[in-house]
Amino acid sequence: MKNPMKTTCFLLAFALLTGVETRAQLSPDLIMETYNSNISVITDGAINKSMLENSMERNTAADRNARRGTAASRRLMSTAYTPTPALRQQTVQACVDRLQASSPAGAQAVAAAFGPGKYDYSQTYREILKGTGLRENDATDALACYMLMGWALAHNVQNDKAITIPMAQGVRDQIAPLLTTSAKLRTRAAQIGEEMKLQTVLVQGGWQAAIKQGKLVAYQQSINNMFKTKYGMDMNEFKLTSQGFAKK
Repeated sequence: MKNPMKTTCFLLAFALLTGVETRAQLSPDLIMETYNSNISVITDGAINKSMLENSMERNTAADRNARRGTAASRRLMSTAYTPTPALRQQTVQACVDRLQASSPAGAQAVAAAFGPGKYDYSQTYREILKGTGLRENDATDALACYMLMGWALAHNVQNDKAITIPMAQGVRDQIAPLLTTSAKLRTRAAQIGEEMKLQTVLVQGGWQAAIKQGKLVAYQQSINNMFKTKYGMDMNEFKLTSQGFAKK
């Protein structure tokens, strides 16, 4: 996972988000509001504390082998999808629409940064994925990347090599049952995948802005509180291993 201070594509996104080419500023505080407003809609009723706990508890070697079993079962449980420019714009517009009532400034900033003819968030997301081995167009991988971003932010990880491919794959294996065992969620793989990509990019945008504006600690606390509330995970209490998240 790329260091937020070294991601070339992200610097362009950050310039857009902070008003270099727009009038709307997306500060760390506003990004947090934007993030909370959207992540609640995306995950509530689909991915919650009890489901995450059950998924991580079931992540035994036998379970992983079973999930990776036959080619037919892998196809059945696949959350891979083919993105399109139209889907990406629908994702941005859905984010903007959800924000209009609670955060008009956030809606304006997201539209100005990622709307039609603006910056493509998938370019930044692609940079974030480098070094993780996670696939770009898979909802399970996108959720794993989002979880890893939360952990990296909590620990302010600035080392590109800190999250290895085995660690990222371990997290993917832990959370895979959340999506792969639900036919309903698998049918929404493209929507979930793209929404998680956009949210991950917004979180990294907040990280960059918080560092530059001296608000890192407050931003870390806000994101970590969200993880504790939604998923029962205090990221400060976890380390990364080749098996994924483990208590320190």
